[in-house]
Amino acid sequence: MPPAIDPSQVDRFYFAAMLGLGALEARSAVPRRFGPDADARWNAFRGGLQDWHRIELLVRDAAVRNPAGFAPRSVFDLPALAEDEPCGPDWPGPSPTAAAGLLRTAQAEGPDPIAALNAAAEGWTLCPGRLPATATAGIEPATRLLVAGGGAVLAVASAFMGRPELDLADQSVLLADDPGTRQLFGLAVAFLDSRRPPRLARTSASADDVRTLGMTAADRLVVSDEAEPDIHTRLSTLAATLGVRL
Repeated sequence: MPPAIDPSQVDRFYFAAMLGLGALEARSAVPRRFGPDADARWNAFRGGLQDWHRIELLVRDAAVRNPAGFAPRSVFDLPALAEDEPCGPDWPGPSPTAAAGLLRTAQAEGPDPIAALNAAAEGWTLCPGRLPATATAGIEPATRLLVAGGGAVLAVASAFMGRPELDLADQSVLLADDPGTRQLFGLAVAFLDSRRPPRLARTSASADDVRTLGMTAADRLVVSDEAEPDIHTRLSTLAATLGVRL
């Protein structure tokens, strides 16, 4: 297993990933991952493969288009992996004993992406703080956001939902150190059909680091209350450097 990853985090990653796949499938005009037809195709193909192999294949396939939501490389910020390698040779994969339950979780998921994001946050035990509506009011296509905290991700995702003129990945940078918040943001980007890869940075990022990601200035800092006070202070300094009026 890659260093410094708790096995329970691997389980949470796959739980959130399957929630994401279930929500995407429920919104698809032509279901292809789950359901009787998909089960029949898998049973004809599987040979000696097990349910956990199916989950691994489904998640790897989703990681090609949405690595921030489905590739351990992006979610856990794994070093020294090629861009086309989602997890590396030492990644343990989904638990065989949990596989059947994970498949049921995905197939029971409805089409509401916000409900899926909330369930994923709960699965990661993020306990995100809720933000007032004013925190995300008035966002327009030219608005550039710095986002930190699970509650901030949920609030911004809700504000962008149903507004095709907005692009979450293009208009924001997520500042997060934990895999749960990073995956939550990646799933939000997938649900919103963003047209570019999301920008992810550590909370220790400098203004130059953010500019290197392609955001030269920012208009708003959206931070949820569960973030530690020192992070609030550091991010406020970063935001001010990038032009946010606090």
